[in-house]
Amino acid sequence: MTAVAHEYLDPLVDAGVDTLILGCTHYPLLTGMISYVMGDGVTSGEQCRGVRQDVYRVLLEHGIERTDLRVQGEYEFLTTGAPDEFTKIGRRFLGPELQGAKQYVGRVGV
Repeated sequence: MTAVAHEYLDPLVDAGVDTLILGCTHYPLLTGMISYVMGDGVTSGEQCRGVRQDVYRVLLEHGIERTDLRVQGEYEFLTTGAPDEFTKIGRRFLGPELQGAKQYVGRVGV
């Protein structure tokens, strides 16, 4: 996983970035790795808290929040990246229950 972090972050380090805003909901899972690769001279701010709050608010407003926290049903995982890589890394966070992922071919951010 360190190699992947370097692949994405080394260009930022090389460019002399001094502040990094973490704006995606999954970045809190990766802050240790991101901080390690970026180094001590970079300030990072987690902006995803607002995203999480907005998502929760929308779920509540539409009455679609999950109230039963037991694992049930079937899940489908879609990724804009490589499905095999998503599965490999995803199992670290979600466990072996993650059987696989499919390539997402729609529009991102819709």
